[in-house]
Amino acid sequence: MVYESEKSTNMQKGFESKNEVFNDMLIDYFQLNLNLKDYYKRWSEADPIFAKAAKQFYGIRILKQEVTENIFSFICSSNNNISRITSMVNKLATFYGEKICELDGETYYSFPDVEVLARGDVEAKLRANGFGYRSKYINESAKFIMQNGGNRWFDDLKKCDYIDAKTCLMKLNGVGAKVADCICLMSLGHLEALPVDTHVYQIASKFYMPQLSTRKTVTDKIYNDIGNHFRELYGPLAGWAHTVRVIIYFFAKYQFYHFKA
Repeated sequence: MVYESEKSTNMQKGFESKNEVFNDMLIDYFQLNLNLKDYYKRWSEADPIFAKAAKQFYGIRILKQEVTENIFSFICSSNNNISRITSMVNKLATFYGEKICELDGETYYSFPDVEVLARGDVEAKLRANGFGYRSKYINESAKFIMQNGGNRWFDDLKKCDYIDAKTCLMKLNGVGAKVADCICLMSLGHLEALPVDTHVYQIASKFYMPQLSTRKTVTDKIYNDIGNHFRELYGPLAGWAHTVRVIIYFFAKYQFYHFKA
């Protein structure tokens, strides 16, 4: 009886320990340590347009995604749609990841380690499976990371401030300013990073920076000016705030709800 009692106690402690680990993982992944109510209040006070619409879109969070998977997923996203991006990321896992489990007749794989993506035969296989020019970007970026320390490169990247991290990421094949900002925002905790795409440019020129309305292309200067404008407006979590703003814009544009800024 004593043995069984001790065994049960040890099992309970084991479950509690695992639960704590999972709890910490979820807190980190959803960034639950940040009081979103306070930040919505700050952003609303700074921006009447945000305040008017955000009441209907409360609780939007930036997920803190694993950096390796995020880098190569965003490389896949170049001039692509969501369906094809999803297919490519799934293929990377199926071809080069490790089997995790089978569930309801479907097999699940982990995302591959970077050293596997750096192998010499990767580019040709990806090209044969519809990745196009992204095949070279994936393979060359993986090789660059391995040549610069592999896991140590990731460790150093995580220690960088926002500007240095962005500069470091842009050394990878297929990673420009927007993708680097996406990775900084969604994987590295640089919540001031603000990826500027067509939709962000439209929001900026229509509601905040009308002087941009006559410009037909987003130059490096305009890209930086837009980012700096919203960093000044929203503060250190500008990338998060503007992600909410973009979602609001999408819903308004496609008439999922009625809102006029």
